Amino acid sequence: MEETFGARLKGVLEDKKIMLKQVAEVLNVSPSAVHKWTRGGEIEYPRLLELARFLGVNWLWLRYGEQAIAELEASTADDPHIRELRKKHLAEIMESEARMKLAQEVSGVVTWEWNVMTDHLEYSSNDVILFGRHIHTMDEFWSCVHPGDIARLREVLRRALDASEMHEWEFRVVDGDTTRWVSSRATLVRDFEQRPVKMIGVSLDITERRRAEAALRQNEALLAKAQEIAHLGAWYWNIQTDECTWTDEAYRIFGWAPQAFKVTIERFLASIIEADRPRVEAAMQAAIVDKAPYRVEYTIMLPDGSQRNIREEGEITWDENGNAATMVGASQDVTGQMQERSQ
Repeated sequence: MEETFGARLKGVLEDKKIMLKQVAEVLNVSPSAVHKWTRGGEIEYPRLLELARFLGVNWLWLRYGEQAIAELEASTADDPHIRELRKKHLAEIMESEARMKLAQEVSGVVTWEWNVMTDHLEYSSNDVILFGRHIHTMDEFWSCVHPGDIARLREVLRRALDASEMHEWEFRVVDGDTTRWVSSRATLVRDFEQRPVKMIGVSLDITERRRAEAALRQNEALLAKAQEIAHLGAWYWNIQTDECTWTDEAYRIFGWAPQAFKVTIERFLASIIEADRPRVEAAMQAAIVDKAPYRVEYTIMLPDGSQRNIREEGEITWDENGNAATMVGASQDVTGQMQERSQ
């Protein structure tokens, strides 16, 4: 077989009786693009890896031939440059941000290396805690990945092979009846000619974190619905910085689109009808200066000109010097109750 990329590709397709159209469909490219490859046309690394995986051949052999494999394996086996890069990248991964702290808390850091030249995958001996068994090849790895995450994860790895920065991703693995969430962080090691040689990374089980996040989202949804039903909006006021945070329902009560802008005390007070504004300001001052309970009722003017009656309560927290720090409270639309009372 002629020692060119196009000739090797053409030979594999003929030997395995694979049509250009089949390759095009699997790789999501046009048949003409595949035809150009058989004539020696350029192919990107991610696409090359995908092509080699589909054909069941080593990508390095397909692109560069037998001699390239021998030369690269010999040059990188004891290459101090590669060894130093490996050490450097692994250290960067392990020390990044709060990753190491989280890993220590869950006691389950798994390290791994993917040899991009040979497609060999090597995990640390504790990989069982993630996959339920030891993983030695990319095929074994893919067999553990949740079917719903495979396409996205393949795309992530394709992008990672074209980039130089650190990559991080999350995906699910299936171990019998158990599904785990895994977080991986990795970087690519290149040789002197900037060809990808290895991907080095760490992984850990984040299942409990994902469950906690899902539970929090559910609780937030329940709270939001309860606030909506009760016409009750919660808010937070940092008295020392004047920063305010309101829930979506609080915005809606005042006739504003949720989170459309940052609420300020000035804007809040401006929404209160002029006759009630001094009384609200006095209640706020009394809560801060006299440490009195903050409870007040007032009327607001909505952007459309209509009015609503509001019942509001808040509680102040104090800093170590005894100064008012924050106020947390709730505003309730009691317009309906007031109308019923007046009838």
